[in-house]
Amino acid sequence: MSPSHLLTRLFRLEEINGAERCPTYLYRWTLWQPRRPRWVWRGFGIYLHKFVGDDWSRDLHDHPKRFISIGLKGQYVETTPARPSADVASVFTGFEHRVYSAPWIRTFPADHIHRLSLLDKRPCWTLVIVLRSVREWGFWHDGLWIHWREYVKGSASAIADKMKACP
Repeated sequence: MSPSHLLTRLFRLEEINGAERCPTYLYRWTLWQPRRPRWVWRGFGIYLHKFVGDDWSRDLHDHPKRFISIGLKGQYVETTPARPSADVASVFTGFEHRVYSAPWIRTFPADHIHRLSLLDKRPCWTLVIVLRSVREWGFWHDGLWIHWREYVKGSASAIADKMKACP
């Protein structure tokens, strides 16, 4: 039995593909996410990620939670906006690309803006620890932030269709 099949038998699996716009690019197993008492844990969780492709959207995104990423195997390229200052209004004057190869330990604030792509099309495995939600999250298109629900399934879904990274 492959490691992926064993993980799926033991833990809840989600396939991330942009509401089926693209083939699955990320398998996410929930290793630990307490349900009760909610007031104690406030969203803390541990996930195992297996990236098998590039993020489904060419637009960059942010997150609802601060998180810690531990690179277990493989590598990816992270694309971030090049900013001449810390002012969010100046985002998208260009992009920076940086390669990360396992092992690594990185931490991100919830408002970290990025996009991930595989360097050599080989899977990349990460262990991710998320803290409590502190904000809503979304995608950045032409310098404007769009709530993820609107981007993926709502009034801005035409943008998501146009910006999908798959054929």
